Formats: sequence, C-alpha cells, structure tokens
Amino acid sequence: MRKGLRLGWCGVTLLLMAGCISRPVWLSPQSRTIIDRKLVEIPAGYVLRLAALGLTAPSAITIVKDEGPYKGSTLVAESGDGGNQPRIYGWKADGSFFNVYPRGQKLPLVEYVTGRGEIYSPIGGMVAALGRVFVTHRDAKGRGVVSCVGFDGSISTVVADLPAQGDYSLTDITYDSKTGRLYFGLGSATNSGVVGIDNWSWITEHPSFSDLPAVEIKLLGYKFFTRNPNAGFFGGDDNVGTAPFHPFGISNRLRIQEAPNGKPTSAIYSISPTGGDLRVEVHGIRLPRGLAFNEYSLLYATNNGMELRGTRPVKLDPDVLLKVIQNTWYGWPDYSADLKPISDPLFQEPALISRSGYPELSALIDRAASKLFDPVAYRDTLVFGIFPSLSGTAKLDFVPSVGGFKDFRGSAIIAQMGDRAPLSNGGMTLKENIGRKILRVDMETKRTEEFIHNTEGIPASKLGRNVDALERPIDVKFGGDGKLYILDYGRMEIRDGREKISAGSGRIFILEPIEQQP
Repeated sequence: MRKGLRLGWCGVTLLLMAGCISRPVWLSPQSRTIIDRKLVEIPAGYVLRLAALGLTAPSAITIVKDEGPYKGSTLVAESGDGGNQPRIYGWKADGSFFNVYPRGQKLPLVEYVTGRGEIYSPIGGMVAALGRVFVTHRDAKGRGVVSCVGFDGSISTVVADLPAQGDYSLTDITYDSKTGRLYFGLGSATNSGVVGIDNWSWITEHPSFSDLPAVEIKLLGYKFFTRNPNAGFFGGDDNVGTAPFHPFGISNRLRIQEAPNGKPTSAIYSISPTGGDLRVEVHGIRLPRGLAFNEYSLLYATNNGMELRGTRPVKLDPDVLLKVIQNTWYGWPDYSADLKPISDPLFQEPALISRSGYPELSALIDRAASKLFDPVAYRDTLVFGIFPSLSGTAKLDFVPSVGGFKDFRGSAIIAQMGDRAPLSNGGMTLKENIGRKILRVDMETKRTEEFIHNTEGIPASKLGRNVDALERPIDVKFGGDGKLYILDYGRMEIRDGREKISAGSGRIFILEPIEQQP
C-alpha cells in the first residue's frame, strides 16, 4: 500500500467506476428493512433488520460502551482486503457518521495522510475500550502490529514486530476488564507446518520466513518435496525439499529454537493496553479468528482447522470453539483443531499427500523430546464446539445475562464466513455451501444449533439481485441496547486463484426482540 495520496470518501451519489468509494449508509430505525423469514430463519420472538449497507470487506464491529460522547456508537473496521484502503469509522447513537482512520487534510476527491501511524491491511480485529480503539493489523513490511487509535485519529503503537508475514496475520482482539489486559491472536505462517508453493504469494517477498514455535522443539526428520518454481531461473533442481518449521527449500535442522523475542506464530497473546509485558498465553493454535470473554471472565477462541492444500494437505479438519487455558499447547500441526492425532484415517488424503513423498499424514514433532503434553488428554476440557471443515468460523460474542436475549444467557453466538473453495479444498468444487450462518453454542451442554441462517442454504448473492440475506457473516456483537449486531463481509469469490472482493457489498444486520421494535 502506498503512502501519500489515497482515495477518500466521495459521497453516496458518486459511482464506484469513477474511482471513488461510496460512503457506507446507516439506516434510521424507522427505515430499516425487516428481513423476510422466507429468506432468513431466525429464532421465534425476534426480528432481523438491515441496519447498514455499502461496506467494503469489513472485518470487525464493536459497540462503544464507555461513558462519553461516543457511548452507544457502532464502530466498523474495513479490512483492506482486495487492495482496498483499511478504514475505521462509525455512527453515533443518533445515527451521525464519523471517521476514525484515516484522518488528515481532506481535499475534494482525495485525502492526504502523512506516513505517521500507518495501518496496513488486513485489519484482523478491533475492540473499543478505555476510551480508545485497539486494532490489529500489519505494517509496511508485513509484520504484525497492535495499535491504539483515538477517536480524533491519533495513533500509538501497543506492540509491533510480530511474525505475521505468512498466510495469516493478527486476528481478533478483546479486552478483559478483570485483568486490565488486551488479548489478541496470531495465525500460522502455513497451512500445516510446511512452507510450499501454496505460500508462493509471500515466499517471494519473505523467503526466510516460516512458522516459529513458542518453545524449542525436536522434529522427527521428515522432509517434503515439491516443485521448485525457481528452477528455470536460477538453475536449481526441479524439485526441492522443505522441512517443517523451515523456510522454503531448507531442511537442515532437527531442533528448532523457540521464536526470537518470545514472538511465535499460531498463538494467543496478552499485553498491557499501554504496551509492554507481552505474554504468550497459549500456542499451537492454527488460526484463532475470534476471541471473547464470557460473564465469568473466561476466554474462548474459535479456531480454523487445516485445509486440503499445500505440501501437507489435511482432509476434513474441523473448525472449533475452544476454551483458552494459559500455557497450553493446542497441538498444531500434529493434531486436528478438535485435538485428535493427525494420523487418524479421517484426515488422510493419500492421493495428495503422496506427491510430497509420503503415503500418509504423520506427526512432525517429537512430542516427548520437545516436552509437550498430549492435548488429547484435555480434549473434553478444551473443546466446546465442533463445526464442519472449511466453515470459516470467525468472531463471536456471549449472550449477556440481562436483556431481551436472556433465555440464551451464557451461550456463544458465532459467525461463520464460509469456505474459500477451491483454494482451500485441493482445487475441487464443493457440493454445497459451508458456513455462511450464525451459530449458537450452549456452553453447558456443548450443543450447537443454527441460530440465523438463509432458508435455502445458499448465500444472498445466489438468491437474486439485491436480496437482503446473509452472504458471509464475519462478526457478531451485543450492544448496550440489548440488540445483536451482525457484520456481513459481503461478496467474495475465488477466481483465477485469487479472492475477488465486491466493493460496497458488506452489510450490518440487527437482531432484536419483537418488543424492542421502533
């Protein structure tokens, strides 16, 4: 992303084809469309309304609950996916729009912003706390950053230089009022521990990057072979061998030291809101996309399982809801997201794994020599929800103990963005749509149900033009007004091996008890 001149808000009436980005529209309570139950199934006693439209690849929503002029405001972060500008903006309780990032000298068609305090895509998560906005993102070099952003646009760094140059960057962020600390996630560099040509989009820029463990580990000596895209240019072999936790084409170590500066990939961290005292809370968790505390200040995370791609493809690894217990290893990449050994026949796809030199999936790490406990022993304690593989399980929130949702008190409400096939599925087309709905998990029984879903089981874009229904839900948050706010990412398709974003297709829906209707 270039510094200097950037596209700014151009007004609702200007067309996207003219090179401007339409301002998202917040609908007044009186003008919000009620979503037809023929299109979207919701719980009895509630109504679903369209509250905002015109968002571009939004990744996070938060409701300001701190006292002050912004109390009750709805804040949205647009991720910056698809080459768009990362943005943070919101609407106050009275419906008036305000911009948080970027801020600067506004010109008629562009906005000039200094290079100071840059936010680079993707924005992974956002939370409003302590009168500020905390956001996770990348910097100009692809490293991970947690920034503290004021409502006046001022930016300071909480922590930087996190290893986020691989497949996944920083993810969600949340605040624990009990400990006064921020908690945030960081995904893995690779799909399943081995750098391969499926990572080529970042290998060319960061050839020495790979997954970094939180503790010193000893490997079992496997080396995976794949086609070498550099062979024709630099005279290398047509095939190249890569060991787990090594950069592409390197396989010369059995012992891998713990991550430099105590900053591993595939982990959940905590830190003081003022910076400093960075801690790794848990590790070996592939993609902790959503983080939330329940009413008892217990932390839970959604985790996305490994995909059927790359040098070490994994079949049918589910998405999960996990309880976060400090200093725990969650098993990645030798265990599934629901803490089963990866050698289980369920996860095998021999036709694909054999291409790298092995007939089946096996563990990569000598667990005993690495002094890592078997996570299977803690499976019943840690796993609270198991969801279909490739569901795109994203952010979550817990039902508050008071208000119009009290019958579901303590349940986890979870957004599922859906699959990224064929990128995530070995080039194969899925027979049905996966995810793209809102789930409820009863935390006492661990029972999962579809809370909000399109009745026909297909996204809004396949139901017809301008149909108001779910497309790719990515975040859910309860507001102080007792309503559930649902952030929908909008249309994203995989074409020519790339994610194609439809600008302005993101939306916000609100689920509210019927007695709260305006």
